[in-house]
Amino acid sequence: MKSYLKSFISPKKIFYKNISFLAYWSNDSTFSKHSEIRRFAKLKSCKIGKYSRVNPNSKFSNVTVGNFTAIGRDTTIGLGKHPLNYVSTQNIFYKKNNMNNQWVKNIDFPAERTYIGNDVWIGVEAMILDGVVIGDGAVIGARSVVTKDIPPYAIAVGSPAKVIKYRLEKEVIERLLEIKWWDFTDEKISEKVEFFREKEVTIDVLNKYFPKEK
Repeated sequence: MKSYLKSFISPKKIFYKNISFLAYWSNDSTFSKHSEIRRFAKLKSCKIGKYSRVNPNSKFSNVTVGNFTAIGRDTTIGLGKHPLNYVSTQNIFYKKNNMNNQWVKNIDFPAERTYIGNDVWIGVEAMILDGVVIGDGAVIGARSVVTKDIPPYAIAVGSPAKVIKYRLEKEVIERLLEIKWWDFTDEKISEKVEFFREKEVTIDVLNKYFPKEK
């Protein structure tokens, strides 16, 4: 809890307009002044990209989130793992704890980092396990449990989450991954704002706004 104390009185809660006074984070967590961290969100060793939103009561540990991503309330990412090859999975034997430390011997069991891409939408109460990679543009259904990597622009639902379809055609996906609009400056997005108002994304639409060099 000590690593979160500074966040309770952080000036970011004053100067970053979208950071809730009731959110808290560890000293090694970072986010942009354009990020949105809502009430009772808890971040441990996390990096949140610009224009990404973490909704209320979400708990993240060792997570990197890209830009323009929306994460629903009560989502848990990075649950923590236990070794399966020892006699016991209980961390009382390998990690300092509040119950009994006389049997503790540290083991090499590093935390795995979870990566959430850019322009990802994660529904409410989803659970995403340690070490998973969610590709750019993907959608995770509400209350899904994600145990494996999800490809870019895939829609995955269920427990365990399975890909049911893709948001866009393969050729369109490939072009969007080349364009990487989520890395644009605010000024460039303003220049291309009509692109984001198109009701359907096709190759013709992409070529209209981002013609390929001959």
